[in-house]
Amino acid sequence: MYQQKQKELLKQYEKQEKKLKDLKAGGKSTKQAEKQTKEALTRKQQKCRKKNLDEEANEAPELLKRPREYTVKFTFPNPPLLSPPILGLHGVVFGYEGHPLLFKNLDFGIDMESRICIVGPNGVGKSTLLLLLTGKLTPQYADQLNMQETATEYLQRNFNLPYQDARKCLGRFGLESHAHTIQICKLSGGQKARVVFAELACREPDVLILDEPTNNLDIESIDALADAINEYKGAVIVVSHDARLITETNCQLWVVEEQSVEQIDGDFDDYKREVLEALGEVIINRPRE
Repeated sequence: MYQQKQKELLKQYEKQEKKLKDLKAGGKSTKQAEKQTKEALTRKQQKCRKKNLDEEANEAPELLKRPREYTVKFTFPNPPLLSPPILGLHGVVFGYEGHPLLFKNLDFGIDMESRICIVGPNGVGKSTLLLLLTGKLTPQYADQLNMQETATEYLQRNFNLPYQDARKCLGRFGLESHAHTIQICKLSGGQKARVVFAELACREPDVLILDEPTNNLDIESIDALADAINEYKGAVIVVSHDARLITETNCQLWVVEEQSVEQIDGDFDDYKREVLEALGEVIINRPRE
């Protein structure tokens, strides 16, 4: 996905550079060649404006810059084949003390081919559902990392990895080399997320359970995560409202609402349409003040 986009941008850039080179070979100065190329871009924008094809046609044209060479690839080790169901909840009732029940009579199973995205309003128990599935109520998020260790030290301590192997693992998930030896507390949110993904890969899970995994990730990393999920041979359960990730992984949508979990027939666009229609009904039915 990302690599294809980069190839297209590079092709456009090289075409532009060839045109500039030809103009200069024909006697144009660098300034004249760039001006003529920009004028050609302006004419193209005007043509697009007439056809109403380009929403940004009013912006001043700029020459393309060489695409940044940035490659990140996430990988998760594939688990051994397991008999279904590999995970499930049966007749589960759950609520926090002093609060209304979040779930009542949950009953479902998950197999190795499951690709599930859990969606729903805030506060209905999506993250709690993940914790019930994992059998714990303390999630493994970036704030659970040892902030005083470096990312390399953290992986070495938890998985007994040699120094270079720990750094290779961090590098595979796009953590810049200079960040490998900086205390985790000094890393950005996106860098901490990459440490968590590296840790997850080291654990070699039978099921990937991810809670809002695209938080703090750039588009390239979201694409890389989607590719890794698609290549992974085990089950995947993710809480997310990131349309890009959901669409690229073709996850089955499960909606958490009214103390239950229900599967949706359709894709993310269908879900958004249902939500908007429901909101419309609420607004229409709300009495006027």
